[in-house]
Amino acid sequence: MLEKKIQLLDCTLRDGAYIVDSKFGTPAIKGIIKRLQDANIDIIECGWLKNTEHVEGTTFYHVPSDLEQYLLNRDEDLTYVVMIDWDRYDLSNLPERDGKSIDAIRVVFPYGKHKEGVAVGQEIKAKGYKVFYQAANTLAYSDEDLVELANEINKVHPVALSVVDTFGAMYSEDLERIVRVLDANLDKEIQLGFHSHNNQQLSFALTIQFVELLEKSGRKCIVDASLCGMGRGAGNATTELVANYLNRKHHGGYDMNQILDAIDMYMTYFQENFEWG
Repeated sequence: MLEKKIQLLDCTLRDGAYIVDSKFGTPAIKGIIKRLQDANIDIIECGWLKNTEHVEGTTFYHVPSDLEQYLLNRDEDLTYVVMIDWDRYDLSNLPERDGKSIDAIRVVFPYGKHKEGVAVGQEIKAKGYKVFYQAANTLAYSDEDLVELANEINKVHPVALSVVDTFGAMYSEDLERIVRVLDANLDKEIQLGFHSHNNQQLSFALTIQFVELLEKSGRKCIVDASLCGMGRGAGNATTELVANYLNRKHHGGYDMNQILDAIDMYMTYFQENFEWG
């Protein structure tokens, strides 16, 4: 399957874990992943890797094999990922990739710790996994910081580096500045991603702007979203809106019926019993 210029990553089971303390329940985890697969979502983020043993029905996993029970008819054309905090997972727990569960790991690191975060990704890559980097609070980076970040990322050559609006504080001109500097300094084969938070009700608008900026530059990109915007604090861009936008404007090819079924079958309970946004 040819890699698309614009990919959609659903982070419901990862960012939404903050809302429910990772306790989605086994039926919901299996069902959400299955519906996202059937909707042709390019990248499915299944949760976190943690140092503690996995508890069934949660999206905190200890080792990648913990995910196998939740993957129904794993689709080889899609990418399955989990996230780790750069300093909160003991990589001695991580086995060599066996291709039965996750394909990649997203490493998130705070401002000022990009070198340490990149080093963690190098260890993960050596075990056969694809690596994605998340530069938390990217808004804090000056232009000079962004150039240094890009230079460090280029040494490892991951799949992608994501701009992260951790506090939902970005405006249009902020995103344009960050993308301009990173696009000019990052190796062209490395994708740029965007993970937004909706504190100012700008998440969807900034996601559209990000796609349009990268379309002009010609670089492949990844945009994050979650079902109903489920995520920490004010939540994220919504998968249903982003998928529909990409279908209408960029030949996304996502099955909206599957996405809406996932919301009806699994998200209604969480909306009625928990708060975000």
